[in-house]
Amino acid sequence: MRTFLLLWGGLLAAVPGAWAQSSGQPRVQDHNRHIWLAWFSDARLTRRWGLHTEVQVRRAAYLRDPQQYFYRVGANYHATDRLTITPGYVYLRSLPYGNYPEAGRSQEQRLYLRADLEDELGRLQLTHRYLQDMRWLRGPGETSYARQYRSRYRVQLQFPLTGPAMEAGTLYALASDEIFISYGANASRLFNQNRLYGGLGYQVTEALSLETSYLHQTVQHDDGVVFEQNHTLQVSLNFNPDFRKQEP
Repeated sequence: MRTFLLLWGGLLAAVPGAWAQSSGQPRVQDHNRHIWLAWFSDARLTRRWGLHTEVQVRRAAYLRDPQQYFYRVGANYHATDRLTITPGYVYLRSLPYGNYPEAGRSQEQRLYLRADLEDELGRLQLTHRYLQDMRWLRGPGETSYARQYRSRYRVQLQFPLTGPAMEAGTLYALASDEIFISYGANASRLFNQNRLYGGLGYQVTEALSLETSYLHQTVQHDDGVVFEQNHTLQVSLNFNPDFRKQEP
């Protein structure tokens, strides 16, 4: 784990230089307003294994225009009480949006490997997420996919506001930040995007919660000139049932 964290530290240290990459043209800040509707589920099946499913419908210009359709599935392996490893598959379809729509890639398939490491500081829940993507991207009219690699790190905080713990009937606050780094022969820029996120959630039952949050997403286009500044309202339904047999 220490080696892994040191590697991430080196990658993050390289980001400021990557951010500064440019073609010599003045940067363009493209502000957009989106709404993302999301379903997340981590179903516990056995002591070690579970199933992750995720569907997101992303709309641009509030709800007026389609932006992306996102589907993810994975197999959760609970290595310890705090560490979960998830290999899986993603399908993503993107449509043009904004004043500076990025030409090309409209379909994407991924294989990914994710590690979630949970910790607690009193009532505060802290989760580190490390995600490695192998991406295949294809644009309109293209017959083959271009392969790319991407590494992601997210730190997320959750804090119960109306009770001592995250239990049914609890209102809670959450915040996170996630950075994306792209590389490989078909990646033109090291810095890909950053997502800063904050909002409120309500734990309806032990398995079901609802979250409404603001997401500020910065995305660098392949040309290094256009930087999207996406202001997004995200509404998420989280369903995490436990199907393990209960001990008598």
